[in-house]
Amino acid sequence: MLIALFADIHANRQAFEACLAHAREQQVERYAFLGDYVGYGADPEWVVEKIAEFVDQGAIAIVGNHDRAVSDPTLPMNRYAQIAIEWTRNQLGASARELLDRLPMTIEDGGRLHTHGDASAPSRFVYVVDSDIARNSLDST
Repeated sequence: MLIALFADIHANRQAFEACLAHAREQQVERYAFLGDYVGYGADPEWVVEKIAEFVDQGAIAIVGNHDRAVSDPTLPMNRYAQIAIEWTRNQLGASARELLDRLPMTIEDGGRLHTHGDASAPSRFVYVVDSDIARNSLDST
């Protein structure tokens, strides 16, 4: 089964549309969206609505730290990410916010564990930046 993995879209509609088109050309059978749909880019509402359409059709979607920060202003983020999330909060409608709020931290599917960051502590949103963290994350799957 050919699976398309999408992560860190960050509200970049043009890049997301291009990647979706490529996935369709490749005749992808399964879509998995691994978080950070919002933050930085100009089209958070459109991106979240597109994710919702895919979820309604059976795609996997989990939450990322930027997505969680929309409803949790206490989540630590760098200055630029914080500014982007503050702007994003005012761009999202109720249904987009509800989708982001209900997304799980992990989903197991077909023997695969999908998570946004380090699988050993998904709720901490640890960046996988070196081989030790990567090894620990893989061992946790």
